[in-house]
Amino acid sequence: MRSKSLVLAALAAGTLALTACGSGTQEQPVAAAAPQAQAMDHSSMGGMHHGSGGLELWAVQTGPLGTVVTNAEGHVLHRFDGDTASPSTSTCTDTCAAQWPPVLLEDGEQPELLGVDPTKVGVLQRADGTNQVTLAGWPLYMYAQDDGSLTTTAGQGTDGKWFAVAPDGTKAATPA
Repeated sequence: MRSKSLVLAALAAGTLALTACGSGTQEQPVAAAAPQAQAMDHSSMGGMHHGSGGLELWAVQTGPLGTVVTNAEGHVLHRFDGDTASPSTSTCTDTCAAQWPPVLLEDGEQPELLGVDPTKVGVLQRADGTNQVTLAGWPLYMYAQDDGSLTTTAGQGTDGKWFAVAPDGTKAATPA
């Protein structure tokens, strides 16, 4: 348990340094007719936000992709070029969502953040009524075949449209 705490402390220090240079811009309001992305109500302390005990979003340094956002189980989160960030729109449903499960939040839940700028985290309501997490407006997904090891680039560049997401919402570096 102590080693896990030390690793988390090291991650927090490293990611705090990375997030200190962020632009701090917030998502723009979206048109009333589109599903609305809403900024989450966060207060941050030293790059860490204590959420409601459910979803966790961590900025983690990986060898092949640089710094990416993962969940607590080590699954790299992705964005889809078929979606839009402004307005935040999720187009991956049905069969697509089985291969690329959306990152969801229950009503009233707030994620715990480590190294992810809370002003860039939001939520949009999907067509099925669930709440999908967004980062810089981009809806977030997991790759169903990701084993959580952080040693592969599973999902990166799939169909030229799926990319691991960096803590600022941009596409992660593509390995050479």
